[in-house]
Amino acid sequence: MVMASTASSENDDDDGDDDETGVPRQFAKKKQHDSAKSAQDGEPAGKRARLDEPTTSGMAGTLAAAAPSTAAPYYSDMTRRMMEKMNYDASKGLGKRGQGRVDIVQVSQQKGRRGLGLKLDQLDQAASGFDETAEVLTIPEKVTWFEAGTEESELANLSRDVLEGWLRYGPPKLKIDDEDQFCEPAVLQKVLESKTAFDKLGAQDMRMARTRSNPFETIKASIFMNRAAVKMANMDSMFDYMFTSPVDGAGNSLVKDSDLLYFADVCAGPGGFSEYFLWRKKWLAKGFGFTLKECNDFKLEDFKAGTAETFDTYYGPKENGDVFDPENIQAFADYVLRQTETGVHVMMADGGFSVEGRENEQEILSKQLYLCQILVALSIVRTEGHFVVKLFDLFTPFSVGLIYLVSKCFKKISICKPNTSRPANSERYLVCKWKNPGTDAIQRHLFEVNEFLFAKKDQKDILELVPYEVLKEDEAFFQYVYDSNNEIGRNQVVGLRKIAAYTENTNLVESRQAKIRAECLALWKLPDVLRRHPPPAKPDEYARQILVDWQQQFLSSEGFPLQPKEDLFPSIHGWQFVPVAVTENVDKTIRTCFMGRGGKDVFYFDKNFWNRLQDANLELPPKTLVYGEVVKELQGEGRSQVAIHAFHIIDGLMLGGVDIRRMPLAERLRMCEKFAKAINKPPKPDSSGTRTMPVRSKRSFELYGMEDFFERMDTYQLKDGARRKGYKVRNTNEPDRFYVPRGLLFLSEVRNDYMKLFSKTHNKFYFYHKARKASFFPDQMKCVEETIASFRNCLENRVLWSWHDVRQVLSEQESARVEKDPQLVYRTDLEQFLVRKSV
Repeated sequence: MVMASTASSENDDDDGDDDETGVPRQFAKKKQHDSAKSAQDGEPAGKRARLDEPTTSGMAGTLAAAAPSTAAPYYSDMTRRMMEKMNYDASKGLGKRGQGRVDIVQVSQQKGRRGLGLKLDQLDQAASGFDETAEVLTIPEKVTWFEAGTEESELANLSRDVLEGWLRYGPPKLKIDDEDQFCEPAVLQKVLESKTAFDKLGAQDMRMARTRSNPFETIKASIFMNRAAVKMANMDSMFDYMFTSPVDGAGNSLVKDSDLLYFADVCAGPGGFSEYFLWRKKWLAKGFGFTLKECNDFKLEDFKAGTAETFDTYYGPKENGDVFDPENIQAFADYVLRQTETGVHVMMADGGFSVEGRENEQEILSKQLYLCQILVALSIVRTEGHFVVKLFDLFTPFSVGLIYLVSKCFKKISICKPNTSRPANSERYLVCKWKNPGTDAIQRHLFEVNEFLFAKKDQKDILELVPYEVLKEDEAFFQYVYDSNNEIGRNQVVGLRKIAAYTENTNLVESRQAKIRAECLALWKLPDVLRRHPPPAKPDEYARQILVDWQQQFLSSEGFPLQPKEDLFPSIHGWQFVPVAVTENVDKTIRTCFMGRGGKDVFYFDKNFWNRLQDANLELPPKTLVYGEVVKELQGEGRSQVAIHAFHIIDGLMLGGVDIRRMPLAERLRMCEKFAKAINKPPKPDSSGTRTMPVRSKRSFELYGMEDFFERMDTYQLKDGARRKGYKVRNTNEPDRFYVPRGLLFLSEVRNDYMKLFSKTHNKFYFYHKARKASFFPDQMKCVEETIASFRNCLENRVLWSWHDVRQVLSEQESARVEKDPQLVYRTDLEQFLVRKSV
């Protein structure tokens, strides 16, 4: 069973996809045909041909003009005199004995590369039916919502028994020409007739006419990989950015400050929707992609505008991405929920497949695709989340019944056709806003329906999900679908007839394209520039672009070692620490600054040089500079223990183009945690067999909370039999992973010329300036920001407590009989220091 991700007989996501006449996507994009020059038909330069002004050109036109006929008054006096001297008789030919042609030579009807003598009567008829005044452009488009007002109790009444009782079985439906229950019969008839008119027209002729006739055609793909991305930008603007900036009914953001905007892109290769989404939100959004592998796969390497590093592809246990397969649907839902807990905020679906030769039955052929995309949405979209899916015709009871059930699962739905969807095709989008709670029964029912369709081997099919009588009883819903079908159908007929007219007359051009392009790009907040991706600069130059006014020498700072004296921590406040596994760089385990230029193009700073990170499947978004370490994480104990390398972020200067260098330490760490969550993916082998490197953000602890940290550590048996204290990582994918810390790294929240102290008298914090020997409460300072330690301050003044001896981390009870090395700092030393400073 095959389901392509974006290609369809009426899909227009990019210039290579199928069009409204069923041209298969394997046709390559060709150079657009230039309009015939106006000089050829004797018009002044710049004059545009009109539909009611047939033109002639070339030899045919010359012969027609010169032939003697009743049009003789148009000949010159000299020509008439010459012909009279030769005894010309208008009723005879020009030969010596009156032989020869009497009638005017007809203008050639041959067009383009059609077969000689081919006549397309239906196309000619469609062209003659085009009326310019019938074409209505609305910028921005009008949005019409249907609000079912479904209560949770009403959803509860839609039990499994009720839903199963609604199903109607029968032999498969093969034709759509009698499906006029949900539209005006004339509209359906005209749509089918207009489509049929193009059956014998060549793909190239069709595309050339479409390119010239569509007012929105020159918008093309803008800065993205294909037109689908611009279509998503169009709909995002059309619906007040409900997809990239989702809010609840009270206008509050659905995305918490500490959370990412989660979205899913289903049946959507090569990924135009996602590229737009990630361009708009950068790494603050994380996507999950599910589509067919191979020719219809996501092309992450073409994500030039968006951040592909935060996009995670999944293809199901069978690794094929078939959305019809119930096993794949369940596995994808589990995969997404495991990483998002409550589901995605937004799901987009843009599926379709080629129906060449059966364009009029596209809706019937797409019924299971409609069903499965909606089923996935009900499985992974969180409560109050949104959903948008591409559909085609909505004439059959199966399709309308499916939309009816969806309207019960969301507070609002809208059937729309954005301007970027070519007017001559039947494509439309179902937009669903604010998912209702309690939709499990409908979800399970649709899952069982799909199981039946997926396993179907006989001629028994499901024709209706909801009885016609039930749909008719809901007058508001019925009228909404009826009106939508009529409006979109009429506009489609106009679009098809316009293409027919432009096919018949190649001199016709749509003069509004340039103006409309500029207006729409501004409305959709897209740049009016060409798509380009210049190669990144050399590492040193790239680093300078990130560092701006900071010189990179500070990246070589080694900080300070913790020694058995107290002057490194004059105050126990304003210091945080993180456990580190690397105290000395050895082989793949290194701790330093890392720079990302996009994908696996990652460098690390060592001895004043940027070196490429080799043999490590680590991906970082472009314009990223962080301080971190590559550590060895462990799973299991003893001989069965498994080790993998992971990347742990300690602090950050720039995260995917977001400059955080001067934020307070706590805020930087919060941003690093969010960043790590965005780019972390479950370990998967790439094409070379190397597993994806997990990315974590270190959890920090207050200096005075050291006891809490040590209580979180557990003792593990390593592969060599040794027992060591390990720290379990925060990981939803493989929760039993841990690593063995080799020390603690202390970072200061305040600049080194300040101290953060606590006033017991006033019961609040204050700052002490060491040089001026002056104390200030925060509300007494003109600029509290001057106390904040930047990324550079923290890096230069970091303090490392290395654990050279396992006895250094023993508790007071465990180390009672341990003889201490005076050159080392022990856990008990620090605990006693903290007690003294707290008094």
